[in-house]
Amino acid sequence: MVKYSCNNCQKVFDQKGHYEKHLQRKTPCKKDNTIERLVEEKVKEALSKIINPKSSSFIPLKFIDLFCGMGSFHYSFKKLGWECVMACDNNVVVKNTYKENYGITPLDDVTLIEPSTVQDYDILCAGFPCQPFSQCGYRKGFEDKRGTLFFNIMKFVTFHKPKFIILENVQGLLSHDKGQTFNKIKTEIESMNYLIEYKVLKCSDYGLPQMRKRLFIIGIRDDIAKEAQIERILNLKEYEKKTILKDFLGKNFEKDTAYTIRCGGKRSPINDKHNWDGYIVDGKEYRLSIDDCLKLQGFDNTFKLCGNVGDQWKQLGNTIPTIFTEIIGKSIYNYLHKKV
Repeated sequence: MVKYSCNNCQKVFDQKGHYEKHLQRKTPCKKDNTIERLVEEKVKEALSKIINPKSSSFIPLKFIDLFCGMGSFHYSFKKLGWECVMACDNNVVVKNTYKENYGITPLDDVTLIEPSTVQDYDILCAGFPCQPFSQCGYRKGFEDKRGTLFFNIMKFVTFHKPKFIILENVQGLLSHDKGQTFNKIKTEIESMNYLIEYKVLKCSDYGLPQMRKRLFIIGIRDDIAKEAQIERILNLKEYEKKTILKDFLGKNFEKDTAYTIRCGGKRSPINDKHNWDGYIVDGKEYRLSIDDCLKLQGFDNTFKLCGNVGDQWKQLGNTIPTIFTEIIGKSIYNYLHKKV
């Protein structure tokens, strides 16, 4: 049997005549908004869980980005909806790049910044200078002025007591001065009531076909740390992924994994131990371009590098691959949501 329904009040009629009479009544029927209201309420409820800062499923964390460089931490954390409240770097070109891509002008020398002038935040990020501990440097450690910058990081920790500390450096930091340098850093952080986890990560294990390795040290404030689970914050097995240069850059590379992108040694002879940018592609010598290296460091093709060509190469050689900051950010998110 055919049914007739009023689009306004949703009333249903068995006979067409009754339906037409209903439509012609002098006093129009009132629109029934019950369904629309219910739908609207459900939509609002769903959206609130995504964008409402008070929602238990969304924590709008704030972070500071010390020695920010190109902003690998910012690049990844922005995707999680987290807010950068302060960045700093003493390189003018780097600061221009940061402002161009994130809309924030980094402050200057970290030694001149008073922690009291910085608003509260949840995460302190610092890829502090690695040259004092690197195999490529003189490995002077704390005897190098740049090595002592670690203690300028700690002045922010002392003042703000952020929930998380994320430090990045070369793996040589672990063995420098027979491990004493690392132990000093670890002891300093632990003395501020943080539990520590650390691990050396390799790009090629997580989908970026590059040999680059970096040490990450994560401190979790002890009042929020779950001791039974803290070691799992750097258990990143779920993010492991293998890919090769040929597929990643879309060219017929003979080599599967790229050398570590560096600041020096560019255009060294292809068989020289200092070579990192020269490869064989389709039987011919090929040199990585700036665009190639942007991709190998995890930045998309919309990212803008400031400065001259030399400045751009230097920024690429110094940056933290974004795959590291991305998976660590996700791990912290899961930790806070008790998923690890």
